[in-house]
Amino acid sequence: MYTFSFAELDDTDALMLFMKDHWNANHILSKNKELFLFDFQDGNKLNIGIAKDEKDNIAGIFGFMNYNSRSIPDIAGSLWKVIENPKIPMLGLKLRKFVVENIKHRFFAAPGAGLQTKPIYRMLNMNWHRMEQYFILNPKVEEFKIALIPNSFKPLKMLIEEYECILKISDTNELNKFSFEAFEHILPYKDFDYLKNRYFENPFRQYEVYGAYSESGNIESIMVFRIADCEFGKVCRVVDFIGAEKNMTYFAAFLKNFIIQNNLEYVDFIAHGFNLDVMNMAGFNSLEFSSNAIIIPNYFEPFERKNVPVYCVSDQTELTFRQTKADGDQDRPNFI
Repeated sequence: MYTFSFAELDDTDALMLFMKDHWNANHILSKNKELFLFDFQDGNKLNIGIAKDEKDNIAGIFGFMNYNSRSIPDIAGSLWKVIENPKIPMLGLKLRKFVVENIKHRFFAAPGAGLQTKPIYRMLNMNWHRMEQYFILNPKVEEFKIALIPNSFKPLKMLIEEYECILKISDTNELNKFSFEAFEHILPYKDFDYLKNRYFENPFRQYEVYGAYSESGNIESIMVFRIADCEFGKVCRVVDFIGAEKNMTYFAAFLKNFIIQNNLEYVDFIAHGFNLDVMNMAGFNSLEFSSNAIIIPNYFEPFERKNVPVYCVSDQTELTFRQTKADGDQDRPNFI
């Protein structure tokens, strides 16, 4: 007999021990309590559903994250692990059902879903998506050591080279110039608190936040990126974008100049839900996963020089659905 409940703050150590024993002893969330709490603490509780056996032992966990601070938020699935017990079939699905039915939400997504979960999500009538990986190469690099680029590759041309409207956002008060509510029709809806907590106050990652400004001084779009490095060099990784997609041309021109100035091999952007024609016209090349002629690595911790497609799941398609690199816990560090 199993019971389901939501985790309290006092359950943190037991949950981390469960991850260590039943998931991976070297998983960062089984070792670093500060990161665990950063991801899941919500006041005096944790955004984690728990399944316990008759002896009160943890038998499964299902974690989630809020995209906004509304009473009925959009949420992202994260940790999902149950012990294997043939006597209790579908324990994981029962735990997930408990969480989804008891947490009021407008929309549910599972960024970074593993291929092994595809049949499960199909059974749940969820939408399965493969995310695109866009990239812009540094034209000044003569020898790529992180990416693999054949001499025959012809990068897409950019529509424009100007980017005066792209400015850095260093103060969260500047975010008041952006109308978050104007984009609540795009799933998931991310608000001021989400950006503030996720990027400006992140104790583990250093993010750069830039805005596309209108002539009136308002922010039309927000892009977030960070620099990732390995023993072979550094790259720029766009991890989030909120706002008007029309500004991609200006961001592309800005990013090209940014990677040249900072001697970065390339910039990439793993995302779903953006118009492919708009991205290509802006100058973002699309990685072809069916071929290894071009390699734009995804894994940096540890680094692996190979193409890795990323998948995501959504539960509705009535509104526009976008998913980006940092959604859920996909951009958390693996080493600290």
